[in-house]
Amino acid sequence: MSPSPKDVGLKFLKLSDKLDRDHFDCGVPSLNDFLRKNARQNQDKNLSVTTAIVQGDKGQRIVGYHTLSLGTIERDSLPPHTAKKIPQYPVPIIRIGRLAVDSSMKGKGLGQELLMDALRRAKRVHENVPVYAVVVDAIDEKAKEFYLKFGFIPFQDKPLSLFLQIRTILMLFGSNK
Repeated sequence: MSPSPKDVGLKFLKLSDKLDRDHFDCGVPSLNDFLRKNARQNQDKNLSVTTAIVQGDKGQRIVGYHTLSLGTIERDSLPPHTAKKIPQYPVPIIRIGRLAVDSSMKGKGLGQELLMDALRRAKRVHENVPVYAVVVDAIDEKAKEFYLKFGFIPFQDKPLSLFLQIRTILMLFGSNK
């Protein structure tokens, strides 16, 4: 088993101007550019929140990040056996908009750590504002396979979009109810 981020001097922090975004490179230009150019602006406009894993003596170098926001999905995009249990109006969700790990840290379990952090945050939101699921739009088939390993379910109408019901997350981390 890989050491946890805390065991190797890494920590989770909300994105701020003090963190080094310029040296982050996950190998996917759109994910690099989002972190450098859009993540902070979206956060300042209350559109999303970006959480970074940082490394270094001063904890400034970003080696991974995820972005969360609220949204809705249409019931009809869910698999039929799931959709029939849901009312006809839009379904509240938490969206993982981006999740990326710096190339220098690939293969060390940071992707899983970032996902688990995002799911824990979703659980905490759900305790105050109920949501049905966490949704992610995988950037490619490799990313889709990553999410499938954690129980995410593909949508009917979008092959790279997946969801994980909040009840599954509550079972994973324990429910406070």
